[in-house]
Amino acid sequence: MFENKNILIFGFGLTGKSALKAMSKFTGSLYVYDKNEENLKDDLNIRFNIFKEEDFDLIDLIIKSPGISPDNELLIRARDKGIKILSDIEVAYKITKCKNLIAITGTNGKTTTTTIVSEILSRERTTYTVGNIGKGILDVALDAREDDFIVIESSSFQLENTEDFKPKVSAITNITVDHLDWHKSMENYKNAKFKIFKNQDENDFTILNYRDNTLNALKFNRNIFYFALKDENKLGCYVKNDKVYFRNNDLREEEILSVKDIKIPGTHNLENILTAVTISKCLNISNKIIKDTISNFSGVEHRMEFVKNLDGVIYYNDSKGTNPDSTIMAINSIDENIILIAGGYDKKADYSEMLKIGRKKIKALILMGQTSDTIESVAGPMGYNIYKVNDLKEAVLTAKDLSKDGDTVLLSPACASWGMYSSYEERGRHFKNLVSGL
Repeated sequence: MFENKNILIFGFGLTGKSALKAMSKFTGSLYVYDKNEENLKDDLNIRFNIFKEEDFDLIDLIIKSPGISPDNELLIRARDKGIKILSDIEVAYKITKCKNLIAITGTNGKTTTTTIVSEILSRERTTYTVGNIGKGILDVALDAREDDFIVIESSSFQLENTEDFKPKVSAITNITVDHLDWHKSMENYKNAKFKIFKNQDENDFTILNYRDNTLNALKFNRNIFYFALKDENKLGCYVKNDKVYFRNNDLREEEILSVKDIKIPGTHNLENILTAVTISKCLNISNKIIKDTISNFSGVEHRMEFVKNLDGVIYYNDSKGTNPDSTIMAINSIDENIILIAGGYDKKADYSEMLKIGRKKIKALILMGQTSDTIESVAGPMGYNIYKVNDLKEAVLTAKDLSKDGDTVLLSPACASWGMYSSYEERGRHFKNLVSGL
């Protein structure tokens, strides 16, 4: 499919550079476009053409970076002309020999679940962690052997541009409102997520959250396993008497570990663990490896990450909280006296539920970024103590001035980082540096 083609790599960040390296193994001409021309300066020593308008009629195929909106004018023209637009995970599926692709998606929990699964599987054999964490999948697709594992944190943006993608195991942690600025409707968002299992067959495994009504209502003939916080009498993973159990096709109940063995706090993290256990059991990983790995897992960077205890005030970095539901999970992990730093890029989210839930716990709300006015308009009538700031540095200094012994300063923006930072990782690292300097 990629031999002797004129391929446009659209976007030249991590995904674009990994696409260039992978596609350089095929004959044909490579074109690269990025609106930031500084990004086109690279040290890959791979020959490519900088895409110009007059090259459009030459293009056979576009590999699109996830961050580029489907409303981009060039992409609209390409669709009108019938040019294929593929994501990196679709391209990787077409070129890799690896038979063990594990794809994990969901509005929240993807990063933690992907990390746990990767740590478990790496105890068994060579495992690659790719997607929004780890490497780009096209950095490893050609190197991975047939029996290796590739664990993919799969975004709706990537899944949107798939056609044949067929993982051995797919898992959806949950689906709540997110990215409506991008997908335009909840239905479009769900349909993008559902592409993760679209091509799976009786030899594959689909893992769903039973507590999510959107997911437990799905009906199709396949190996479906559920995870749940109580025994729902379904195949899959569940909690009973403070222990995690797994029920397989033979209906036998296996005890995997005690809930007390889990170090990361919160119900949402328990569900992430249940997802990881279910995936691992579908891949025939031993209970000992699963238990040992989970018992030693202490969390991931930027997800309720402990930063510092300063004069009795605890600082947490939850920069991965890029939507209200994710921030609700962070708020629910803390008992009281929260100073919440929130705000960022406007994804047209609804903050009312988050603010209702946080009202009794949040003593001060520090707002920044594009959404500060929107969040204030909802929080103000609820009686919140609101402080609006220009940037994260001012937010951290304001939080320090407001805090006292027993308080928790929580960065969980409920918004994407775009416009202020290139990624939630950059935002989280800046927060940690600012807090470390207090």
